[in-house]
Amino acid sequence: MTRTVSRIALALVALPALVCADTGSAFVISVQNAATKVGVKAVIVATISMRTGFAITDSYRHRITNLSAPEDVALEQPVVPGSIRDDSIVFAVKVTPKNAGTRLVHGVFRFSYYAGGELAIRAAPFEGTVTATE
Repeated sequence: MTRTVSRIALALVALPALVCADTGSAFVISVQNAATKVGVKAVIVATISMRTGFAITDSYRHRITNLSAPEDVALEQPVVPGSIRDDSIVFAVKVTPKNAGTRLVHGVFRFSYYAGGELAIRAAPFEGTVTATE
């Protein structure tokens, strides 16, 4: 019974979170939080998708900067590059929790897009979680 409850809790925590500035925004940010066991690497996946009429700039160095996490979460790298896939920018933030529980990981998205000949370079907050069990 306890294992079943733990699995359900992990599944709920790992559900993706959706963040969007407003309905008039050019982009939508979604984050799939990670769940793992203590000491096992996990990946928080973040995706930036453009709304109709906007396109991703393929020559810009899309990235998440200023990554930070509590001391009991190891980040594989301080800056995570984004890759363009299916008209979206995908980021894979690799983390390893050292203790059980849910921990926040913060950073800043840096990305670029264009529409109608105009270029936009943007920054947006990144927030994801990793949940670890024994």
